[in-house]
Amino acid sequence: MEDGLSKRTRIRYLLTLLIVITLPCYILGIILLRLDRGPVVGTPTPTITLTGTITPTATITLTPYLTRTSTITPTPSQTATPTATFTATLMPTSTEELIETPVPTDTEVPLPTETPPEIPVGPTPEPTP
Repeated sequence: MEDGLSKRTRIRYLLTLLIVITLPCYILGIILLRLDRGPVVGTPTPTITLTGTITPTATITLTPYLTRTSTITPTPSQTATPTATFTATLMPTSTEELIETPVPTDTEVPLPTETPPEIPVGPTPEPTP
């Protein structure tokens, strides 16, 4: 009835094998828990985003002969998604400055007048005592 290993020894081997097989899963779980740092909170920044997509498509052409030729043909396709942000900007403006121009008026021209003749000034006489 005993065919090499007893039932008890066989069960011990199976349980030991089961523990050894599951050890990598436990280790991986512990590593992932250590790496978890919680949610990352970003700071909002205004940006203008243009998105372009280039999708390369490979085409392989097989011929029934011994020579095999492969051709890779990229197929670019761009999809631009412009996002415009409008900003109000005050620009300096020029204003005209009004300058009043004097208007000529009629004024009377004075007539020439006669000047009295000059009196010669000489030594003044001294009073006598």
